[in-house]
Amino acid sequence: MHEPEQELIVDLRKLRCPMAFVQAKLAILSRQQGKPLVLLLSDRGTRTDVPRWLEKKQITFNILADHKAEMSVRITG
Repeated sequence: MHEPEQELIVDLRKLRCPMAFVQAKLAILSRQQGKPLVLLLSDRGTRTDVPRWLEKKQITFNILADHKAEMSVRITG
């Protein structure tokens, strides 16, 4: 039986832009191909920039939660 793949969670809530955005990009680009990744973001700029960058790079993602103080984004592609 095939086990579900564990996703990596990267908590960037304590970082502010530009460091949060830089660390998010590094995590996305260095992850193992096809391995799900969840980013936890709180900085307002990063919460806007990360989804925009993912769309530009045509990387598949979905927003799991988007609250006033934080956002979680799951990258699958």
